[in-house]
Amino acid sequence: MKVFLCAALMVLSMGVNAETNTKQAALDELVEIMDMDKLVDSFYSQMESSMQNMSKQMGVKPSEQALFDKHSAEMRKIVREGMSWQKMKPQTMELYDRNFSEKEVMDMLAFYKTKTGQSILKKMPVVMQESMTMGQTMMQDVIPKIRALSQQLTADLKQQREQAAKSN
Repeated sequence: MKVFLCAALMVLSMGVNAETNTKQAALDELVEIMDMDKLVDSFYSQMESSMQNMSKQMGVKPSEQALFDKHSAEMRKIVREGMSWQKMKPQTMELYDRNFSEKEVMDMLAFYKTKTGQSILKKMPVVMQESMTMGQTMMQDVIPKIRALSQQLTADLKQQREQAAKSN
């Protein structure tokens, strides 16, 4: 009986290990077919565009451009080193592993192998970039309002504290 139980446990654990290996292989293929490394590269391009916009927003003069470019290059270097695909891949794989079942990963793979899936993958970086630009534009309208509200809160708190101090 003990031998049968040990053999059953071994077979069961081998099945779990095989399922994990199958899922891991599917995740590897999914990351590959989704060109996630290229998505990260497109993020760097978006950052470059944002830096150019920042230069305009800051009113960088031609005489200051070299200084701005120096700092911009350093920022890009920091981001590329800190957010390289090599650093992101293990965490991305773990994230997908944790949140998607093997069947879901297999279904995503099947979809992304279709013409429609490939089309979506090619268009997604542009959609993401335009969405980020849209969000940044909207935030430009919102930030002054938030800043004004924050200043009002600070003034109101100061006034309330002064009144509380006088009444004590």
